[in-house]
Amino acid sequence: MGELYAENGEIERGEQAKDWAKRLKDNCMTPVVAARKGMKTDEQKAEVKKLEEEAIFSAAQMFRELLVNLPFMSSAIQDFLGVNWKDCKWEEEEPEEEIDEDTGIPIRKKKKKGSGDQRITELFWGPKARQDEGIRTGKIEDGGLPGILYNMLMAEKTSSNRSPTEYGQAMMASALQHGLATNMAKMERMGIEVNFKPGGSM
Repeated sequence: MGELYAENGEIERGEQAKDWAKRLKDNCMTPVVAARKGMKTDEQKAEVKKLEEEAIFSAAQMFRELLVNLPFMSSAIQDFLGVNWKDCKWEEEEPEEEIDEDTGIPIRKKKKKGSGDQRITELFWGPKARQDEGIRTGKIEDGGLPGILYNMLMAEKTSSNRSPTEYGQAMMASALQHGLATNMAKMERMGIEVNFKPGGSM
């Protein structure tokens, strides 16, 4: 996403999209590095547990930001690339050539828009081996990465002994995605950054 934004003149938004990936990696590595240093003493175990809790809360905040912004990002990227996410699917394994009955020559099929750039296919549909990981429309109900993030947040909320976060108030049901545009002010009041709104420079 960061690359596609930057290549289409959206430098600032491209940088922020890249920043999410860096922040998530850095956040997850903090408890991992601490655990690698050793977990022999009670103090070390307690410190790692504390760092894990902090990493989970930080990741959940990032996932909430993404769930709010992904529909706008998907829509914007489709607009400036001139593609429809449904048309960017992975091709089936080598389809049989169709032969023109009159000429006996193989029929050349028009290439789909976006099919020349594998990044676009991976963005919307995920890597070929994991096609449930693409962003699709960015909406929870269309599955892909938004659905995975939503399910992770719900599992964390329902199976954890932590007290519920503001996530439960803001995004308890995927139905909220339908009314997202009317809830921007509420999201921003809760500290969820929403800066991929349609309009403006998009």
